[in-house]
Amino acid sequence: MAGFIGVIENLPQALTPEVLGIIVVATIGGLIMGALPGISPTLAVALLVPFTFWMEPAPGLIMLGAVYTSAVAGGAISAILINVPGAPADIATLFDGYPMAKQGHSAKALNMAFFSTFIGGTFGMLILVTLTPPLAEFALRFGFSEMFWVAIFGVTVMASLTGESVAKGLISGVFGLLLGIVGMSPIYGIDLFVFHDILTGGIHVICALIGLFAIPQVFDLVESIGLGRPQALYQPEKGIFWRSIVENVKKVKTYTLGMTIGTIIGIIPGAGGQIAGLVSYDWNKRLSKHPETFGKGNPEGVIASQSSNSAMCGGSLIPLLCLGIPGSPTAAVLLGGLLINGLFPGPDILVKWSSVTYTFMGGLLISEIALLAIGLIMSRYSTWIMNISNAFMAVGIIVLALIGTYSIQTSFNDVIIMFALGFIMYIAMKVGFAAAPMVLGVILGPIAENNFGLGMIIAETKVGPWVYFFTGNINIVLIVLCIISMGIGLWMARRTATKKARGKITELVAGSIPLAITIIMYLSLSGVSQPKAAVFPTILLVIMGTLSLAILIPALWQRHPILKEKGEPFPIAKVGLFFGCMVIYIIAVKTVGFYLSSFLFILIVPIIIAGRKRLTITSGAKSLGIAVGFTGILYLLFDTFFHVMTPAGIGF
Repeated sequence: MAGFIGVIENLPQALTPEVLGIIVVATIGGLIMGALPGISPTLAVALLVPFTFWMEPAPGLIMLGAVYTSAVAGGAISAILINVPGAPADIATLFDGYPMAKQGHSAKALNMAFFSTFIGGTFGMLILVTLTPPLAEFALRFGFSEMFWVAIFGVTVMASLTGESVAKGLISGVFGLLLGIVGMSPIYGIDLFVFHDILTGGIHVICALIGLFAIPQVFDLVESIGLGRPQALYQPEKGIFWRSIVENVKKVKTYTLGMTIGTIIGIIPGAGGQIAGLVSYDWNKRLSKHPETFGKGNPEGVIASQSSNSAMCGGSLIPLLCLGIPGSPTAAVLLGGLLINGLFPGPDILVKWSSVTYTFMGGLLISEIALLAIGLIMSRYSTWIMNISNAFMAVGIIVLALIGTYSIQTSFNDVIIMFALGFIMYIAMKVGFAAAPMVLGVILGPIAENNFGLGMIIAETKVGPWVYFFTGNINIVLIVLCIISMGIGLWMARRTATKKARGKITELVAGSIPLAITIIMYLSLSGVSQPKAAVFPTILLVIMGTLSLAILIPALWQRHPILKEKGEPFPIAKVGLFFGCMVIYIIAVKTVGFYLSSFLFILIVPIIIAGRKRLTITSGAKSLGIAVGFTGILYLLFDTFFHVMTPAGIGF
């Protein structure tokens, strides 16, 4: 009851015209970005995180939460209309949604999707309000050692459940932890891993969020330019709105199972919506009286998936707020949003920031209502969303990534770090590494380092490090959970090993590069003036080196390598051309100015990348209109609304 009392007391702050306007705009934007194949909810939230820095904490967090939930729902639009999920969470939605669209019932499928999203999302948020206060109160028992293991647990879970290999996932997570502690140690006051002056201030969490999530996605979009998309199958149906309501009311069992599964999986750190939707779909199919109808246009399949996906959103915020452990990759990005707004998730979040937290919860409940209303309206006009080209999406993301990163500290060094991390992550993903555990590692790195350092200081004056960190009921439970999470990851990787086998050269690269990085970083610790400051990073480097050898040695002994993988050949010319244009744009922004450079970038680069040999008056006018409109919107948002300082250069 404490949670509901807190939400009710702070509800007026979530009902102000400003916040309601933000909810509406964020919901529309989230639906559009979610419906675009290739623009995941994680990317959508990551691009908007830096702009909350210029807003009050509660409205900024409500904006991110509304984008999160609506982007997950928006992915159902493309899943139903073109058989391509807009987000990983919507994979199960297309199993029955697209067959319904082919049968002429696309309007019904979309209505079912948004009704089930509203019901499941509201249920998830109510569970969030109910469970957060007691869990936060329990977490007040956590000391430095417990919070250290909480951080490690978060990374191991995300690493074990993300990607194709537990070893690669853990390397990503450990390397993220190392990136997170680059710069001056807050306890010992010395620099760690500062190989260049550009790294003196460390790596800002926004650089990591945008670089590791957004930039690889941009290059994936560039790769797919020219491949085309299926035609959207939207057909209006007279009177379908009320018939959909009646049919939804009859699906109590489907809703109950879907919402329960979604909430539970959301609470499990790292599981995410993709697992929630698939598990819910599978169980509803098993318990159905007519399982043979699933996959052939059964509305229960859409309800099962969407109710579970949306309930997962609320569930994933419970461990995030109480312990600082996100329940999904998108929740990990929200963790970054909380941190840059001065809110530190954990045991005392309802003590120090109760008003903001309860306002955030109330805003999320309101956003579910907005999502239902706006989603039902937008679904009628959803076909135009499918026509936005990947080329324009790619350049638009680059522009937002640049200004979002620059705006936090008005530093071009951050922009360089962001693009460098992004390009490295793009290459790393080609050999099987995942972005989510690395991002979480960057976020949790300082938390783990600080709690480890302070715990060591206490341990040396009392019982010693081994007793302090490895005894006590909570410590033991967390250590066991870390082991279990890695065990589950190994089991899942073993099941899919044959499907995701890679060639010998790929595995050699995946093992040798992290090993080389480990050696370089270890050598840099040799000159550290405070040996105690090197203990935690040394432990991480030993783990990363061991995992690298675990990949490298089997690859060296591999006698029958899989030299090629199925799929299209890598479009190196297209990617290289876009990379060159991106570098020119970054230089131009600093010398010419943000708005003029962005206008030219948006106008020219899509034409070049699309490979148009002849430009017609119609297509030229369209490109010019998009460039003018997008740049104008940027100017209104950043100069008028957010008052963001942009690079001026010699232009504007």
